Amino acid sequence: MNIVIIASVALVAAVLSIVLKQYKPEYSLFISIGTGILIFISVIAVIEPVISYIGELTENAGLDGIYGEVLIKALAVCYITQLACDCCKDAGESAIAGKLNLAGKLAILIISLPMFKSLTEIVTGLIDN
Repeated sequence: MNIVIIASVALVAAVLSIVLKQYKPEYSLFISIGTGILIFISVIAVIEPVISYIGELTENAGLDGIYGEVLIKALAVCYITQLACDCCKDAGESAIAGKLNLAGKLAILIISLPMFKSLTEIVTGLIDN
């Protein structure tokens, strides 16, 4: 991932979006959403080594694989929700963005439930001894 290229694409898209907003506001929105998706896809393409490294760290620490899995899933939900919220805000729909933000938080809570169950079992086992 070359951040200079990604930043350059973002800046060109931002300038193009500003210029088009004066004449065709609907095209400006498409440029904004398309650029966001393009940047997101380029970041996803290079994330695999990070995911394998997190798995390696949890394995070396002797932790259950669920902790790394929950971390990765929660990060994915955060990034996807943030991208969608920003797109909604760009479209002028801040109310939808707020509800989407709440849905993302609830999704993270649901994803993390198995980890909470595992932690409560550990704590209960420590208290019983």
